[in-house]
Amino acid sequence: MFSEASIKYSFVGDASRCLGDCAPQTTSPNKNAGADAMASVIAHEATEAATDPKGDAWYDANGDENADKCAWTFGSSSTLASGAKYNMTLGARKFYIQRNWVNASGGYCSKSY
Repeated sequence: MFSEASIKYSFVGDASRCLGDCAPQTTSPNKNAGADAMASVIAHEATEAATDPKGDAWYDANGDENADKCAWTFGSSSTLASGAKYNMTLGARKFYIQRNWVNASGGYCSKSY
């Protein structure tokens, strides 16, 4: 039996084409500034797809979705010898991922709840 499904997606282009505007830093913790910038944007878009899948759910008085409230903020970070910042380690890789809005306790930007 066939049933309709709604698939949520976003397009995240090649950030290496616009590092000055699309990346938080041009020195990459993984030696690929474009891919590292894309990882941060994908995290941002994935949380919005989960919390506001139709674009009509959660937003604040300014029209910002939850991830927009914290866009391009990164919280505490460490710096590698290359000068690249990172705030998250997944396996052997380090990433500089922007924070998202947590609505609990009056609201705040964070990488976790």
